Amino acid sequence: MHAAIAALAAVLLLPAHASVIDSTPADGDTLTAQPGTFSVVMNEEILALEGADGGNAMQLTDAEGRFYGDGCLAVDGDTLSLDAELGEAGDYTLTYQIVSADGHPVDGTVAFAFEPEAGAEGAPGAETAPVCGEAAEETPAATEPAEPEATSDAPAATASADQGTGAEEPAEAEGQFPFVAIGILAVLGVLAVIAYTINRGSRTRRDRA
Repeated sequence: MHAAIAALAAVLLLPAHASVIDSTPADGDTLTAQPGTFSVVMNEEILALEGADGGNAMQLTDAEGRFYGDGCLAVDGDTLSLDAELGEAGDYTLTYQIVSADGHPVDGTVAFAFEPEAGAEGAPGAETAPVCGEAAEETPAATEPAEPEATSDAPAATASADQGTGAEEPAEAEGQFPFVAIGILAVLGVLAVIAYTINRGSRTRRDRA
């Protein structure tokens, strides 16, 4: 009898198994507004080391795998929390890994949906997991390609073409000069023949007389 009581007392004195007893939001919830803070509550104190997360981790992601929040966690007794703003409407997952003060690790996920009012704006999300104190790489928004700016190459080309045309004109005039000279010489030759013919006719008439 005494042995049974001693065994029962030993079992009762064993530390309880660390487990999650609450979360914000709860698994399966549908949020219509930004909660601002996401948290998980344990049934015992959470390990908190100065200057480190003490093995604790928490990430908030959407269905596309984008990350939200700055990666900075807060431990307050039995609660581990993360400040973050959600993005577009859709399904989200809060993934956690928590180490209790006695060294027992607990991990799990909280799945929930976000259905804000139409026109509500949210955070853009990040492609990589955020690290506390470091800027995360946000998902780039789609942008339209910029139209190419007009350059002054066309006017310059036109000016060059104009200068080229002006340079060709003297060459063309020089090419026409031989033809003009030949024409003048031909006219002079015809006039000389006519004068010679007239002069010869006059002499013939004088000789006959």
